[in-house]
Parts: sequence; structure tokens; C-alpha cells
Amino acid sequence: RSRFLFENPANPSNVFACLRTIDSFGFQYVDIIVDSSKYDKPMALIQKQGMRSAMGSAHWITLTNHLSTEDAVKQLKGQGYRIFASDLNPSSKDVRELDWDWPICVVMGNEDRGISQEMRELADETFTLPMCGFAESFNLSVATAITCAHMSASSREKDKGPIQPGDLDEHEVNCLRLKWYMNSLPQKKMGGALLRKAGIKLPEVFDRL
Repeated sequence: RSRFLFENPANPSNVFACLRTIDSFGFQYVDIIVDSSKYDKPMALIQKQGMRSAMGSAHWITLTNHLSTEDAVKQLKGQGYRIFASDLNPSSKDVRELDWDWPICVVMGNEDRGISQEMRELADETFTLPMCGFAESFNLSVATAITCAHMSASSREKDKGPIQPGDLDEHEVNCLRLKWYMNSLPQKKMGGALLRKAGIKLPEVFDRL
């Protein structure tokens, strides 16, 4: 039940590219922090609108918005996640040295600034991706894909690692399946309207998926 968190991304299009990769590796949950105070004021509203557009394109992933780093980390740690943040800090571990055998939330920072100092202090671990050559860093979507690949490789042993198939309970799986069916309709609101007309009330967990 591992997940990804994007902290104040600069470009919504980059996040959308990451969501496609994350979905292809079988992750269900993604969190996104958009803290308006971290952007130039004229860009804050544009940023929020852009993120809504990018997230609306990800029909099959459960997306959660957060207004601040502190709130996001507090909520995720309260759910039992350890926070592993990608960071070029010299004290960060090599991604190959991490112990992935936990419920993990992987944090990817802003494309220009990286993670915030606040996130650096709140994270359980920070890590770097091995590189050769003269480039200082990978772009966001590539870094996300490489991290997913490392997580997948560490999950090859049965019942170990951060990516395990079938780790959602049956009720959650059924709710997700219904949500996907509804998202497949020509108009998103059509499914909810049909269920209400039939007198069918969706369970509370549905709103969190």
C-alpha cells in the first residue's frame, strides 16, 4: 500500500506524466501538496487550476490534495506510512540502500527547488538516485520512474517490499471497481445520478478513493 507524494510541483504536465508511470507500476494512492504561499502570487491560482486539470486526467488513481507539507506528513504518518523523500542532500542515502519493507510514502519535490527544508526535517529518510555523467539530476518523471523500478525490484520476494499485489481489502477493491466503472461513462456525473435515482447510497469509503 505504498504511495507517492508530490510537494509543490512547478509544472502540472510533469505530474501527469508521473501519474501515468505510477499507475503502470500498480500504485493506487498519490498525494499532492499545493501550498499557494510557495508560489509567486500571480502563479498560485494558475498552479491550482493546472493541478486540477492534470489530476482530473488520472481516472484510475486515488488522489488526495493537501494545503501544506506539515498537514500532509502528519496525516500520512498517522496512517502508518514512513516518509522517504528524494533529495540531493549529501547526507541522503543511495536509493539501493533503503529498507523498503514498510508502508512507504515516496516524496518527490519541486522540479527546480527540490523538497522543502520542512520536508527534509520531517522525512524518515532522504535518498538519491545513482547517476553517471555531468547532469546534476533527473527530471521529475524520470526520477519517479527510476524510483518505481527500484521499489518493484525490492518487491520480488513474496510478501516483502513496498509493491505487493492484492494488499487492498475486498470492500475497498469493490468500491474502486465501481468508481472505475463510473469514470468510464461518457459523463462523470452520470453514474452518481443513476445510483441516486435507483436509491443506492455509496459507502463512506467511496469518497476517499
